[in-house]
Amino acid sequence: MATLLKIAWRNIWRHKVRSRLIVFSVAFGIWAGLFMQGYVNGMAEGRIRIAIQNELSHLQIHHPAFKKDMEPVFVIHDASGIRTFIEKSPAIKAVTLRHVAKGMVASPVATAGIKINGIIPGQEVNVTAIRDKIIDGDFFPGKSRNEMLMGEKLSRKLKVKTGDKVVITLVDRENNITSGAFRVKGLYRTSNAPYDESNVFVDESTLYPLTTGTPEYNEIAILLKDNKDLAGFASTLKKQYPGLLVESWRELAPELDLTISTVRQSMVIFMGIIMLALAFGIINTMLMAVLERTRELGMLMALGMTKGRIFLMIFYETILLVFTGTPFGVLAGAMTVYYFNVHGIGLSRWKDVYESFGYSDVVRTSVNKEDYWVIIILVVITALVSSLFPARKAVRLNPAEAIRK
Repeated sequence: MATLLKIAWRNIWRHKVRSRLIVFSVAFGIWAGLFMQGYVNGMAEGRIRIAIQNELSHLQIHHPAFKKDMEPVFVIHDASGIRTFIEKSPAIKAVTLRHVAKGMVASPVATAGIKINGIIPGQEVNVTAIRDKIIDGDFFPGKSRNEMLMGEKLSRKLKVKTGDKVVITLVDRENNITSGAFRVKGLYRTSNAPYDESNVFVDESTLYPLTTGTPEYNEIAILLKDNKDLAGFASTLKKQYPGLLVESWRELAPELDLTISTVRQSMVIFMGIIMLALAFGIINTMLMAVLERTRELGMLMALGMTKGRIFLMIFYETILLVFTGTPFGVLAGAMTVYYFNVHGIGLSRWKDVYESFGYSDVVRTSVNKEDYWVIIILVVITALVSSLFPARKAVRLNPAEAIRK
């Protein structure tokens, strides 16, 4: 085997240009696959990060009936005690209580359906990045009553600006229609335009008088230190509070998880297509090499070299070519992914398009260990498949006819 490997290694470099072309093709295919995988992963992870930081947090707790219609009557009893229990866990980064309601917001020229987030500003800043998204005005300066934060896109729809008054209308716990006037103190902009258009933030102390009449909460948002603790901590909460609905971001936004899973699966298919194209190129090149060496192979058979050893020699030549290009492709791909992970890929030219789907206009590429293993497995399969056809062609040669050619 060692002798055949040496012979195969020497044979592939007898035609340096052709061999280098195959090595480059393999390396380029792997690089392209890793870069595309890193780009898709970066988009997916960026969307998840935006959702967790700005919209969902890692976990949310509600009354089991609250999410159906967001009725104010479905509150979490002893929400402050639950928050205290949660904060004791070393996995927790921050927790906040919210008083949430559905309603309408009206300006002198337009109305819109919204989700009203009654927050405790001092707690909210530790769970979401909404304060950092303020583009005009201030984050609850506390200089007046009934202050509101509104998304920039919603403000354009209502044709209001910082300092203007709007009226929110909603239903209280007795199913009576109630309303209140709020002054816009700040405009925010996240990377999710639909979210900005449908969410406003007010101080919970100004919202519950319109709904429950008492300071009660119907949402607890939890931010973890590490997403890896998500499943374990969610299980703990479900056991501790079986009468409440505990949901992770995956359950809160199943369409997001499905989209990301689908995109990642499609990338495996995309990488398979790249490898298939490479396989055809390698097979074509190696078949040409076999046909050029017909006389040589015939002489080797005539001198007593078995068909099995001829098969292995051609098999090794193909395998060596593919495996020679693999480290270069993996290294180039890893370096490219690392570079764009640090510096990011700016897509500000299409910022509005990306934000309309909730994605950031800066993509930081990322490839995990599983992706590298998928690449390696696909390369091995490509090498094996590519080697079989040329090797089979070689062993089917007739020594007497081959020598005469």
